[in-house]
Amino acid sequence: MKKILLMAMAIVTVTSVWAQSKFPEGYLTDETRPNGLRWLPAPPKLTGADFTYDFYYYQWGRDMRENETVSEQALYDESASLDDVYEGILGVKLTDETTPEIITLLQRAVSDAHAANKKVKDEWKRVRPFAQFKEPSLKPEEDEEEAGTYSYPSGHSSRGWISAFVFATLAPDLAEDFFCRAREYALNRVICGHHWKTDVDASLMLAAGIFATIVCTDAYQAQLAKARAEYKKIKSGTVGVPQAKIVEHPASQKAYTTSGTPATESSRGIIIQNGQKTVKK
Repeated sequence: MKKILLMAMAIVTVTSVWAQSKFPEGYLTDETRPNGLRWLPAPPKLTGADFTYDFYYYQWGRDMRENETVSEQALYDESASLDDVYEGILGVKLTDETTPEIITLLQRAVSDAHAANKKVKDEWKRVRPFAQFKEPSLKPEEDEEEAGTYSYPSGHSSRGWISAFVFATLAPDLAEDFFCRAREYALNRVICGHHWKTDVDASLMLAAGIFATIVCTDAYQAQLAKARAEYKKIKSGTVGVPQAKIVEHPASQKAYTTSGTPATESSRGIIIQNGQKTVKK
């Protein structure tokens, strides 16, 4: 039942404000938007020693699919809109009608991340992991279509990270929770088999560079002021906006393996949680 519910939610989200093939005007232009090709490293070659890192995480992602809870979350993140991904942390239901200023703040930043990401992807034309190994991904019904698109950097992850950065400027007290969710969202691309680990690593570097430029613009600061005013009114209860169910993602409660991946019930070895190390045999 839980799996059916999650899949239904994912289908519904394709009509949301983030599920669109056309992006709005960003805060930057083609001339002012930094070129990720100048600072992102080249993706590792299949025959190079650096590829062992990607190969390890490909196998890790494939193993993680055996965990039903993990695979359900990865499938949800595959299709979910970014407002659904983050509104549980923000505690506010995000829609065009009720939160137009917050939506605009995010949409324009996501547009810049998308444009910057596409430029790098089109240059490297990296094959996706499942297609490279000729194995099904976590979502095999879309493998044929996905195989015709490129892998490096991860577009999902770039948009996920830049959204987290935007939300952190809107609600700085929740920044750690947004960053934890962004990292989880990115790793789920590896679990799906749609991206190499270096794809999602590069997406963070790309999003950070683009956001550092965006946040300095007058346009972003002006829109941020409008979004903060809107958010303040909502949280104070002066306007009637549906409240989203708050989902906490505190870093202190997350458990990780020594490789930096989220720990699960099946994880063995050294586990780090709340700053403490324990050993699971």
